[in-house]
Amino acid sequence: MFSRIAWIALLMGLAAGKLLAGPVDALALQQRIIDVFEQNRDAIVRVKAAYRLPDDDLEDSKTQVTLRVGTGFFISKEGHVLVSASRAAGADRVWVEYKGKDYATEAVGHDRLTNISVLRVMELPEDFSIIHIDTSVERPALGAIAIAIACPLDFEPSPSMGIVTGMDKKLGAKIFPTEYIRTSISVEAGQGGCPILDINGRFVGMSVASIPDLGGSYCLPPDALARVRDDLLFSGHVIHSWMGFEVGELLNTDDSNAVYLSRVLDDAPASEAGLQEGDHLISIAGRPIETVSDVPGAIFFTRANQFTSIKVRRDDVVMEVSVKTLPRPEKDALIGQTAASVEAQPDDVVKQ
Repeated sequence: MFSRIAWIALLMGLAAGKLLAGPVDALALQQRIIDVFEQNRDAIVRVKAAYRLPDDDLEDSKTQVTLRVGTGFFISKEGHVLVSASRAAGADRVWVEYKGKDYATEAVGHDRLTNISVLRVMELPEDFSIIHIDTSVERPALGAIAIAIACPLDFEPSPSMGIVTGMDKKLGAKIFPTEYIRTSISVEAGQGGCPILDINGRFVGMSVASIPDLGGSYCLPPDALARVRDDLLFSGHVIHSWMGFEVGELLNTDDSNAVYLSRVLDDAPASEAGLQEGDHLISIAGRPIETVSDVPGAIFFTRANQFTSIKVRRDDVVMEVSVKTLPRPEKDALIGQTAASVEAQPDDVVKQ
């Protein structure tokens, strides 16, 4: 058995080891952040968009020009760049700055719903890197370190660090088109549209919205970003699918939620597939439905003019039907939501 003096010596040794490990761990973390920045900085560009605004007070139809500035990043060796739609959609001219030089761009497509635009640089820089969008990367854990690389103000690409603080499908009364990753990274002037990476340098999302009250931001995860990117590259716009139903939410006796079809439009894809009002949704395209905020995210990944599997419960019988979706009509381009009480009334209503 250890003597009392031996135990004291052992505890002092362990304590000393922990004290020595602290600075070493901090230096390793610091070097990792430096490495992530150095490996990805050559993919970052500053985006500038000029908007001409007619001024009624000026004579001879003169116009004033406003300039919006943001961050973007290369995603292909063909010169495709991802930027915020709020910095590119509707602009008269958009260009990027890369290592002190201006490069003209052409618009490939915009999606205002997710705030994503794809541009193509007309003349490629001699040397640049790209950020790969790997859809197999899992969602980062809450508390995981997040690293942003952006062009704040007039500065060169710079890193900033925060942590992942949430995975949100809605904010207050607003239901998002898909799940967003919330971080403690503040997106200020010139930083919107920047990539977010984890401590291993893997791409985990693109900043699409600021949260001023929290000093943080939202980013679009890789799988959702790839879905938007592919549509924009293929057709110049995102073709959102539509099934023609609304959903509501009931509170069960065990305090769990039940999502049901509150309305099914006549001659819509859902009706033609045999879905009925009152059916309880279990899953859409294999994605489980537990609350109404799960519905837009599940449908976000479905494709128009393709068959989608929907599983419902009707009179305690589980059924699975195949719905051939259609492109979403313009009048239903945005998801609607209303609030009500629980019990027999829906807590939320979502159109799809």
